Amino acid sequence: MKIKRFQAADVRSAIREVREVLGQDAVILSNTRVDGGIEIVAASDYNEKEFKRVSQPMEDKAVNQPKVEINPSQRKVTPPMPNHPASPSQNVWSQEPTLIQMRKEIASLRDMMQSQLSDLAWKDMENTSPVQVQLLQRHLRMGVQVDIAKKIAAELSHMDDLETAWRHSLGLLTQKIEVQKDNFIETGGIYALVGSTGVGKTTTAAKIAARCALKHGAKNVALITTDCFRVGGQEQLRTYARILGIPVRVAKNHHELSAALNELLDRRFILIDTAGMNQRDMQLTEKFALLKDQSPRIKNYLTLSATTQTNVLNDIISAFSHLDLSGCIVTKTDETNNLGGIISAMIRHQLPLAYICNGQQVPEDFSLARPSSLVSNASQLMNNEQLDPQTLSSYGGFAAYG
Repeated sequence: MKIKRFQAADVRSAIREVREVLGQDAVILSNTRVDGGIEIVAASDYNEKEFKRVSQPMEDKAVNQPKVEINPSQRKVTPPMPNHPASPSQNVWSQEPTLIQMRKEIASLRDMMQSQLSDLAWKDMENTSPVQVQLLQRHLRMGVQVDIAKKIAAELSHMDDLETAWRHSLGLLTQKIEVQKDNFIETGGIYALVGSTGVGKTTTAAKIAARCALKHGAKNVALITTDCFRVGGQEQLRTYARILGIPVRVAKNHHELSAALNELLDRRFILIDTAGMNQRDMQLTEKFALLKDQSPRIKNYLTLSATTQTNVLNDIISAFSHLDLSGCIVTKTDETNNLGGIISAMIRHQLPLAYICNGQQVPEDFSLARPSSLVSNASQLMNNEQLDPQTLSSYGGFAAYG
């Protein structure tokens, strides 16, 4: 290990001299201000054990020397204080204001260069592959997540006509949406609607129950609710059930749910309306136990609102995936101005789409899953504002085509 002192007018000059003499791997051991500038002690081929062995005798000698202080009224000797040498990894020089400012400036320059390079890359892309850039633009304006939009645009890199490529891209997006082929209104069984609060589970349950009553007769349909928390939740479902002429049972725990299911086993179709759950609730797993204890008799369908932001949809699907979901039902498609988010979430999590609710009317505003119609509506709701190169560069889209 080689230790050397360097003096310079400022930190930058001192560090430059250290690197020139000792190389890029030099370790700064100390940093001290002196007359005329700054003094830095640095080492090459740094060995911590050797450094401690060399420096310890000097430190011990300094510690054992008493410190004498002169007081106007008396003279006293201050006992030596224990000295703990700072680790080189905790050097004071790293907090030097000049170095902190340098790091900020370098980070700012790096961000600026990345942004400028991305802008240049997108402009070059617009010249070499204008159709793919326009496809990516349109899908992003639809609200489709960037990774899905990239893949679709890349699959159509051989096309030169924009409108033809656009129609094909919508077809590819449609094909990526999985569909739940089991129309449980036709087949019957025991089904539970789960999901976050405020997504329209109770209204959806009423729509499904009404369709089943029309299909199989009211005597073959029953409702169960586990919503014992929301004010008026049970009364809303009881009102729908009274109009339809079907029974409703309330289950507060898994024992009551089991008893209700056993009581209604003669019914062809049993639908369970569950309490809304916050996907960030730490007790979410415990709440799932009410349905898990009855598995596999119950098939769970996640109710998702099309008005929910994409990142929140991803969180919800991940949180409820522990229930072994059979599919999803999308609600409130008539209340949103962006359907790309819900489409992206279903594709990302490979969650089959079963039904779509597009209004509050019971039972009219309810239909089987038709991905082509959903994608068509999404394209009609597409934002008409073009994305500027700076916004596009933030998606890192150019690298997708490499």
